Order: sequence, then structure tokens, then C-alpha cells
Amino acid sequence: MIIFDVDGTLIGGEQTDWACFEGAFAEAAGSDFPDDFFATLEEVTARAIVHRALAGRPLRERVAIEAEVRAGFCRRLEAAVQADAGAFPALGEAAELLADLQARRIPVALATGDWRQSVLIKLRAARLPIGSLPLVTSSDHERRCDIIARAAARLGTPIDQVTYVGDGLWDLRATQQLGCSFLGCGAKQDVLRQRSDHVLRELKVEEFWSTYDEVIRAQA
Repeated sequence: MIIFDVDGTLIGGEQTDWACFEGAFAEAAGSDFPDDFFATLEEVTARAIVHRALAGRPLRERVAIEAEVRAGFCRRLEAAVQADAGAFPALGEAAELLADLQARRIPVALATGDWRQSVLIKLRAARLPIGSLPLVTSSDHERRCDIIARAAARLGTPIDQVTYVGDGLWDLRATQQLGCSFLGCGAKQDVLRQRSDHVLRELKVEEFWSTYDEVIRAQA
């Protein structure tokens, strides 16, 4: 059973993505993120980032600002896609891989640290065939491990039978907390290879299946 991260795993455009997010936060919160903020951040989801950056403010205020950041983020993403239809491209053979998995009737879900509204904008722009795949986001939970666990529950799959495909160390940490398998990919693969035995060079259908087979053998 396979659960995919989205940003940096299935779709690109991360530079544009972060620029939109940071701009939306600055507009809603009235200040930029501190220079060293992300270096000390362990929980990397949209909700966690906003609430950590606003630590010390009352919960009601943080929730209100989060809603403003989310709305501003979505406006900026829509504008980016209107300016450049390829702003958030599908990575590698992501579309072919998702179609192959669905054709094989293998249970698949998406679990992302992004908000539901914003990630759907990027998924539509990437034209990925997600159909009715379960999608769990930071709109549902603040912690990534809770997001992944809920996606597994949506599939009706025990967490120890799940392989999570992601591109960040935060993805790997979440799988370690949950006790599920991890398959790394994306631009940070050199860092991931220092901590994981299973990392794709490219998101290609053939390479995915050969590496996934290694993950399954390691589970046995």
C-alpha cells in the first residue's frame, strides 16, 4: 500500500511555491519569517509552520491568521499558474506511475503537509490523474505523522504495511515515528541517502518498481 507526498515528490515548482507561501504569511502576519526559522523547524506542514511562527500569540489569533495565510497563498498560486501554466509541473513519470498503480488496483493515497485548497491548485496545474484517491492534508492535521496515519486509515491499511514516498527528512522522520517504510525521491536525495537505504534517482515507473520491491523484501 503506497502513500505519496505531493510537493517535491509528485510535482515541482518549489521555488514558486515557497515564494507564494512566504508572501502570504508576511501579508497576513505583518512580518517575515525570522532568518533562522526554518533551520530549527522539525514539523514542516503548512499549519505547523504558521502556528510555530506565531508562537506566543493567542490560539484564536493564530487560527485567524492561518486562514488569512491560506487564502493569500491560494491567490498567489492561482496567479502563478495563470502567468505560467508550467509553474507546477509533474515530476518525472509521476502521471504514468499513478496511472499504473491505479490500473494494478494497488491502494494509493496522497498525504501532504500542504493545505487541501492549495495543494489541489497545484495538482490541477500538474494534470496528475488523482481521480478519487484519498487526500489527507494539513487542513486535517498539524503533524505529518498524523496526516500519513489518517491516509492509511482511509485506505483501511495497517500502518506497518504502508510505504510512504517523500522527498524530505521530515517525511523520513514521520515514517520512523509511525513504523512504516520510506521510499525517498526528489531534489534532496543525497541527504536522504545518508539516512535511508531506499531512494530513487528519478521518479520513473521502472525504477520505482525495482526499488519498491527492495522495500517490500526489507519488510519481510
